[in-house]
Amino acid sequence: MFIRIMKADYILIAAILVLCGIVQGRNVGTELEWDPKGYVLYCPCSGRFSNQAELLLGSLFFAKTLDRVLVIPPFIDYQHAVGQRIDNLYVPVTEYFDLNALREYYADIVTFEDFMYELAPTHWPLDERVAYCSSKAAEGNNDVCPRKGNPFSTFWEAQNVEFTRSEIWSGDLHYNVEYEPWRVMWTETFPPSEHPVLAFMNAPTSTPLSLEKNHIHKYLEWSADIAKEGNQYITDNIERPYVGLHLRNGADWARTCDLADGTMPRLLSSHQCLGIHPTTTVYRQLCMQSEELVSEEVRALLEEKEIRTIFIATDHVSMQDDLQRDFPELNVVTMDPERPQLDMYVLGEADRFIGNCISAFTAFVRRHRDDAQLETRYFGMRQSKPNAIHDEF
Repeated sequence: MFIRIMKADYILIAAILVLCGIVQGRNVGTELEWDPKGYVLYCPCSGRFSNQAELLLGSLFFAKTLDRVLVIPPFIDYQHAVGQRIDNLYVPVTEYFDLNALREYYADIVTFEDFMYELAPTHWPLDERVAYCSSKAAEGNNDVCPRKGNPFSTFWEAQNVEFTRSEIWSGDLHYNVEYEPWRVMWTETFPPSEHPVLAFMNAPTSTPLSLEKNHIHKYLEWSADIAKEGNQYITDNIERPYVGLHLRNGADWARTCDLADGTMPRLLSSHQCLGIHPTTTVYRQLCMQSEELVSEEVRALLEEKEIRTIFIATDHVSMQDDLQRDFPELNVVTMDPERPQLDMYVLGEADRFIGNCISAFTAFVRRHRDDAQLETRYFGMRQSKPNAIHDEF
């Protein structure tokens, strides 16, 4: 069951739950001690769940490389994306992922909820809360780091954080800290003794997630609740072997796919199927699939593999009726598109999977399946062999 805290009620609800000993995302009963090596905070202010997961992985790498504690923010659940005119929901990372698994990659992590409740009141005083950003980000923003609007100001307001000033850097200070000169530059420019809390207005990483960091995904294990619910869905609705399909065809995605006109070498997460150094351009079938193409891809798979169920994850039109008509001998099922985490879980467990080359959602599933040594295919790339570019991961 998901307990989510809305912006308007954040302080009141948090106080009540603390008294009850059940604050969501907090390790109630434990005491945190301030770590002098410093902390990294950030707003996951770019994209939906799959994009925010990539921000988490990249930020883990950044914090580990700088040897700072990472304060993991809640995930932002945009309700307007599902037709609701209410405030964003902020979901603690523990609802979705196992922190103990993340600590196998980097032990020095703490949830935003624990940091704000146990450490911030004493060690991050209200008059010392500094926002950090580049000079480029501050340009056109009145030369300050905090930005107005959703999700920028709304995120920090929901966490009860108000910044008193901005720390703006210029020059060659980049998030690619895998390069030693830049790592050294970060530690010398912002030593923990003088800058104990680096609060970034966006995640200290680039997107899409670079292929060199894909290995971190194996530490991103679903929470026990997600795994239980996902497995129960599979048991109740799916007969194995099954193929999972990821279909993106909403209005916002259609606008994105207008860019896939055959002139660009890469688009969003296209490196997952075209590679780091693409030898072809991004074409529309990789981004947006017709019902005919989807059926064609499934039929081609059926000629090679036994399939009894088709599971569809989608952000808009599932094509369930069309596929059931085309494949009456198979069971065709789909889930509520408002549950992307369960969709991801079921796709990750599928015997076969066909995804969208451009989508970060598919990239998330791909990384999970790579760790489990499961095959991933892409719509519009039937000529490629299974895991055709795995050597580039």
